[in-house]
Amino acid sequence: MEHAPTDKKAMMKQIIDKVGRDKAIDMVMQAYNTELLTNLLNRLEDGKARMIGGYQRRDHLANALERVVAVCDLTV
Repeated sequence: MEHAPTDKKAMMKQIIDKVGRDKAIDMVMQAYNTELLTNLLNRLEDGKARMIGGYQRRDHLANALERVVAVCDLTV
């Protein structure tokens, strides 16, 4: 799922409105790092069936923003 830059900015603004700028940056960076590590571990995992159709590029930042927005929505 490809997100437009304005979607990412809107998601970040939504997070900032809920938790503040500094906390939002920290939360998104942690979620982004989790996305990268998850992707890397999945690719390195032994015995995992290869994806049919080859590698698909993912938007880790958009996925991280979605994770943080979901958590923020749970705490409202």
